[in-house]
Order: sequence, then C-alpha cells, then structure tokens
Amino acid sequence: MKSLWFKKAVRLVSGLTIVALLSTAVACGAQKQAEPAATEPAKTEAAKETDKKADGKPVTIKIITWAQQSNIDPLNALNAKFSEKNPNVKFVIDSVNANDYPTLQQTRISAGDVDIVTGFAFDQVPQDYMKGVDKRAWQQFVESGAYLDITDQPFLKNWDPAMIKDAASYKGKVYGINVGKVGFNGVFYNKKIFADNGLSEPKTWEELMNICKTLKAKNITPFTGAAKDSWPINMMAHAFIAANEPDMPAYSKGLWTGERKFTDEGSMKIWNRVEEWSTYFEKGVAGIDYSSVVGRFVAKKAAMMPDGTWDSGTIDAAKPDFEYGYFCIPGDTAGAEPIQLAGKYDLQFQIYSKTANKDICLKWMEFLSQKENYTPFISALSMFPTMPDVQVSNKFINSIADKNKNFRLAFERITLEPKGVGQYAAGVFPLTQLKAFGGTIATAKELAELQQKDWDAAVKAAK
Repeated sequence: MKSLWFKKAVRLVSGLTIVALLSTAVACGAQKQAEPAATEPAKTEAAKETDKKADGKPVTIKIITWAQQSNIDPLNALNAKFSEKNPNVKFVIDSVNANDYPTLQQTRISAGDVDIVTGFAFDQVPQDYMKGVDKRAWQQFVESGAYLDITDQPFLKNWDPAMIKDAASYKGKVYGINVGKVGFNGVFYNKKIFADNGLSEPKTWEELMNICKTLKAKNITPFTGAAKDSWPINMMAHAFIAANEPDMPAYSKGLWTGERKFTDEGSMKIWNRVEEWSTYFEKGVAGIDYSSVVGRFVAKKAAMMPDGTWDSGTIDAAKPDFEYGYFCIPGDTAGAEPIQLAGKYDLQFQIYSKTANKDICLKWMEFLSQKENYTPFISALSMFPTMPDVQVSNKFINSIADKNKNFRLAFERITLEPKGVGQYAAGVFPLTQLKAFGGTIATAKELAELQQKDWDAAVKAAK
C-alpha cells in the first residue's frame, strides 16, 4: 500500500469540493524512538466481549481498500477470526487499483456507504516554507468530520506512541491506526543468480553497477520493473535521494527556498545515477504493469526488481520456494551497519464517523489491537510492526531486521510539491518521463532542467 505512488490520484481528491463531503458524509524528520509498553496490556471490557459469542442482529461491515492481494488476504483472515467470536458479523471488502482508490474513498464517504476506511498516514504536513500547497486529502476528511475521533479509546495504549503521534494524529486528536511500516528504497534480488555468479549485496553505488555489468556480460538482465503504472518506478527516485542526501528535510527546504536546485551538483549526481541505472532494465519495461512484474521476477526474466518491502508477500504467493533477498540502493560509502530502510507508515484504518455500526467497528479495532490477533496479521502483511514487543513470524521481515534499526521517513513523506506544478516536476522527480521508461525525455540533465523550470514557476505563482 504504497506511498508517492498515489500523488497524482490524491491530487484528484484534493481537487474535489469538500462541500459534497460535508453535506453527505458528515450531514519523513526522523522517526522518534517508541516509549516502552507493557508486554501484555490489560484487556478492556470491550476486548473481553470479543471473547464471547455474539448472538445479536446480523450486521455487515463494509471496508474499502486498494486492490493489493498481499494486504487483502491478511485482512480477510483477520475478519474471519473476528467473525468466529462474533458470528452475527460479516464483512464485505471493496477494492480498486491504487490509482483509483482516492476516488473510491471520496465517493463512498460522500455517500455514507462505508464503515471502515483504509487510508494513508497523516504525514506530508505542509511546512511554513511550503507556500500555497493544497491540503492533503486526509486533512480534508478529518476537518469535515468524516473520520471518528478515537483519542480516548483504551486500545491506543497498545500501539507505538511514535506511530500515534507522527502518523495517526491531527491537531492533538487521533483518527486511526497505522498497522505497519514499510521501506521502499530497495531492490529484491534472486539469491540463486547472485550466488551462481559470485555476487553479494552491494554496499556502494560502484558495487551495484559492477553487479549490473557482470550480469549483462553473461546475458542476464539485471532489472525488471513496472514502468507502465509509473509509480513503481517514480517512487525509486526517493531511494536515490535517501542514498545521497544525508539531511532530507534540509534538501526539501532548500528546493523550496531556492538554496538547492534540481540542476545543482548534488542533485545531478542523483539523477545521473538514475539515468545509468535505467540502462540495465529489460527491454519493454515501459509495457510491464505492476500486476505482472512479480511473475517476471520469479520466472527469472531478471535478477533484480526494485520495489517496496510489502511485495515480499506477493513473491511468496507467486512461488513459495523462491529464494530472494533485499538490499537498499547504496550511495558512495560502505558503513559498518547495513544501509537503512527509508519508507513510510502504511495501511491506516479509520472508522467512518456516521456509520450505524460504530460500536462494532470500535470492537473490531480493539480486536486488531490485541497482540494475539495483531501478530499473525502483521506477519502476513510483510510489514514491520507498529506495536511494541511484537515478534513477527515473517521470514522475510526478520531477514532484513538489520536494515530497520534506524528507520527513516522517505523523502516523499517529507516534502510536498507546489500547487499547480507542471508535468516535469509532478511527483518531485517523475522518472517515467525518461525515454528508458517510456517517456519522451532523452537524458536526466534535460529532465532536471525542465523540472526546475516547472518548479520555479509553481513556487513563484504560490507566493
């Protein structure tokens, strides 16, 4: 459930009038260390009720989310477990593809035809130096009263305080729960291909390029990717920023104030590496969509696949015995610690404030907040937990725990683009504008110049 990736679709929601929402629905700084939590929080009376069989009136709870099977399968399993204890309750999950989800969210909330909403973390908050930016869609929903205020719910004590503060709160009130964290500054790789060719995870950019050259010399395609859907490739720009800009908030501010440029030496170092990287993808990458890219990866069409950590579940489902690893896009210096993940809080659940089933929705959220229910759920999601003292059984997540010791918000969660920015700066650095990924721009330098022109015009207009 995937970040930057929704920016174009989210702008559609932000552009829709909030009056309709009011009349119907309501009529990537550093992560802070979580405070210690009790190992086994005491269950409230509501939680105890979930341990009893319910004999009430049949109820259907409607949930909306984006169509990603690695999320939907664990959610179905959680709902089935809830219904075992509450046999009068059944669930219906409606989903659409990620790009269309903000429209579904707007439509169903406006119609009052939803109980539980899957949403995004409450981040990307406009800073003082960001002039004239649109309110985030989640801000509009919260301010219109579409989401239930759960600030006083006892089950919040079971969760990571940093997640509650940084990703689920707005103006001192809590409106949801983000169930996991994901990184998306990295690359899945085929362990057998690496081992057969004497390769290991790269610690520097030079090492990664040597891997690509070695594979190509042996007629092995280094990378596959889903350029047809744009966002899977575009989000990787933020992986390159994380690898080469040690202070991402300062980089964001500099771009807004003019102290940094997309064409300056530091930025061009990033974009030139993007251009070099783009030459190692399989032919026809512009026609590959996200639903088929994992199939190509496990079929050994390429040795590596850039994507977020969330897609490990899809890989496992496609080929359970497939051996793969994950490394972060490297910079110039190999440190003592493995390169750390940069990403976002993911998969937030909110309760529609006007639902007729508020008590059951709160009961469901408390059920989710119990460690014995949350642990198998988050293990199946292929995400890092946001509940303290939870040990997941997910083999992949445990295998990259050394890369999650100093988790950072990705650049896309830190910055925002100016309102009305042109196509060449939309999404900050839209890599799929490059010819290598199906666009029309030949070089990174040319794209950076067009990007800076669009950015400057939008910033000037905002002032």
